[in-house]
Amino acid sequence: MTRMLASVTSKEEARIVLNAGVDIIDLKDPKLGALGALNLNTIRSIVCLVDNFLPTSATIGDIDPDNPELMSRIIATANTGVDYVKIGLFGKNVTENFLNSINESSKKGIKIVVVFFAENITKISELETIMRSNVKGVMIDTEDKSNQSLCTLIKYDVLDKFIKLAKTNKLITGLAGSLNHNDIDVLLPLEPDYLGFRGALCKKSNRVNSVDSLYVKRIRDMIFKKKIIDNNIASKEVLINGTVA
Repeated sequence: MTRMLASVTSKEEARIVLNAGVDIIDLKDPKLGALGALNLNTIRSIVCLVDNFLPTSATIGDIDPDNPELMSRIIATANTGVDYVKIGLFGKNVTENFLNSINESSKKGIKIVVVFFAENITKISELETIMRSNVKGVMIDTEDKSNQSLCTLIKYDVLDKFIKLAKTNKLITGLAGSLNHNDIDVLLPLEPDYLGFRGALCKKSNRVNSVDSLYVKRIRDMIFKKKIIDNNIASKEVLINGTVA
């Protein structure tokens, strides 16, 4: 079952998405890049507000995979109390520092979600090194938020292969990248665990603007209603075929 991830920048926005019934709250600063990091105190205040009612994730910033501060940023973010720490692979190659940071962090009980960027993906098989490490989840996102969306950058069958490979490795899966309401019907059949939204939830569909409750509810309702329709279709097929699940 696919759920909705909403990215927020403040306690005020967190309250809005909580009230709208989203499934996971992601914490990041869109003004600082694709995975811009919020101030640690801001992250703590949002985690405190959510109070384990929903899972939370937080990004560590747009940091090079060879940056010696990678490990310390992961740990600092995890210490805020978020459930998952999201780190992006900024570049096409999985470096030794990147892989070591993931594995050492995981040994400390930190749940890592690695974000791959559609602009850098050439072969899904090249991502398997990460998928076989100690990560808890993987996502595909877009690095350049001013250009194309996920659905225009990467082919449907490639996304399908990504989801299937990740599930084979028993990982949480997610798709994001300037998604809007038109992308929901296209991506739901792939059955990712999460579809991630930011710009589509904001005023004038601008990811650096504030989240608008009407837009959040619109996306949430579309995902929820689609799931109800699919479940009803499945139930009718069971009746027609004379079988039970």
